[in-house]
Amino acid sequence: VSSGINAEYGLFIADAPADCLFTACRDSLIRSWNYKNKTNINLIDTYEHHNDWVNSIFYTAKHDLLFSGSSDTGVKIWDASKGFVMSSLRTHRDYVKKLAYAVDKDIFASGGLDRRIYIWDVCTLKCLTTNNNTVSTAICDGHKDSIYSLDVTADGSLLVSGGTENFIRMWDPRACTKIGKFKGHTENVKALVLSPDGTQLLSGSTDGTVRLWSIGQHRCIATFRNHTQGAWAIAVAEGWNKFYSGGREATLFESDLKTSESTFLLKESASILDVVVDNESNALWVGTTKTSVNKWELPSVKSTHTITDKPAISTPAATIKGGDGLKSAVVLSDKQHVICTDSAGNGFLYNVLGAKLVKELGKVDVKEEVATRNKQEFIPNWFSADVKTGMLTICLDETDCYSAWVCVKDDMDGNNDNKINYGGLIIQALLQNWVCAGTPNDPTEQECRALYSKQCALPPHTPFALIEGSDGCGRTLFRIRVDETGNPNDSRILDELIPGWVYDLRVKNEMPKFTKIAFYIEPYAEDPPPKSREGRLSANDFLAISKVIEYVGDKILGPQEGPGQVEHEIVIFCNKQQLEPHMDLRTVKHTIWKSGSDLRLMYMVT
Repeated sequence: VSSGINAEYGLFIADAPADCLFTACRDSLIRSWNYKNKTNINLIDTYEHHNDWVNSIFYTAKHDLLFSGSSDTGVKIWDASKGFVMSSLRTHRDYVKKLAYAVDKDIFASGGLDRRIYIWDVCTLKCLTTNNNTVSTAICDGHKDSIYSLDVTADGSLLVSGGTENFIRMWDPRACTKIGKFKGHTENVKALVLSPDGTQLLSGSTDGTVRLWSIGQHRCIATFRNHTQGAWAIAVAEGWNKFYSGGREATLFESDLKTSESTFLLKESASILDVVVDNESNALWVGTTKTSVNKWELPSVKSTHTITDKPAISTPAATIKGGDGLKSAVVLSDKQHVICTDSAGNGFLYNVLGAKLVKELGKVDVKEEVATRNKQEFIPNWFSADVKTGMLTICLDETDCYSAWVCVKDDMDGNNDNKINYGGLIIQALLQNWVCAGTPNDPTEQECRALYSKQCALPPHTPFALIEGSDGCGRTLFRIRVDETGNPNDSRILDELIPGWVYDLRVKNEMPKFTKIAFYIEPYAEDPPPKSREGRLSANDFLAISKVIEYVGDKILGPQEGPGQVEHEIVIFCNKQQLEPHMDLRTVKHTIWKSGSDLRLMYMVT
């Protein structure tokens, strides 16, 4: 559940027909806003298909298309008016950090942590469909480290890239060849902006400097040392006569490219990640590591404020307010619920099996709330909870997804001791509408689906993704909603990408074997003698102590016969602690026995 913008990462002012401000966020969403409405800036649309931070966006009015690059390693092409994904490019093998568009040539470049730059033709990508999604791309290969910044001239004749190599490479994107490099920065090059005619270049680095380079002279011609902790964002005014730079220390400067003089314009509330110039209203839109986007109107008269003075602008003219993203998640002992807290300190209780918010807890002490709700029980971890995007994400992995078997007493169908697997329930619920190619849709399977839907019902709009990697970190292969899995085109993609451990359960209905626990049961003694392997028993780890009591009564003590026999009560102990009948063997082993050796139980007849 998203609660608004979660750390603004990219901004882009789009011309008609979109005529809006696009914001790209760490909550994996892209939003469009009617930024021209001074009194009430409203949300126009939300673009949801990434499942990690959206790092870079651009819009092309010629095609009314929006392009985005994300930490999920994908580049996506959106129909900007209708708000849906037309195609997903999965060529990158690591985070995509930057996109750069050559408007006249109709090509764009994408670069990221996999150290490669790909060149894409927009007209070719526009023609991609679900059935025709094969596309070739040119590669600029040669970076020895991660790429964080890109820019390209409008005619597509010059491409520049920067990153953790600490210098800037120049490329001819038409031939994908290196044509030179600039050295001078001592840390990561985070921002690059080429002049419209391709003769000059501005670069910003975490070393705190902004440098102006002459492409023809192949040298640095000016250095601006306004920032103390890093220059992360650069925006240039029309006419290439001044630029605006912001960085980690949250200050933003206006610098004159002719005189090299700088003005301390404003101080944000958090580190500045992106800046765009709003020429129509003579203002700047600034995104930071906090959740709001501010509009700052530029002074009509040139200011001479320096860093030692107060900023020239004290308050923003308008603000797009974001919400408080989730910052922490704690899985409860029942392995069904998660308690999350947001950046404002509010608590939320989520049900994983229902993919829903159960309760808003308000301002809470997380440790106290968890201690109150946790019970003395042990259920294996079958998922991990992540809040990197400010939303709760549940990650399922082959290693432990099917590890949580539980015994449900008196379930809704009237069965006693019904055994269910939490991970299996979720997998079946996510893929309940998917019919795998080549498998019969028989009535027995339909009955199984109906049973699983009773035990684990997910909202139809619940999204999930297939990720190449573990713990939710890796390359996203496919993203889809539960209600879309029955679509023929999406089903075909699932046929190709579903991993074997999911296929075996969903199609073959093959569940993994139960986990066994070895234990001994013997009469109670204060100082029991060392144990041999004789009499060693084994049972499912979720076997209840009540079943052990039955075993002692039936197999060890035997039936009580004869007149006047009084029925005795059997009590089970572990480490001299009396066990409750509802506890299971794994809970006893992990919370009371606390040893890697075989579990040792004792019984007493009272």
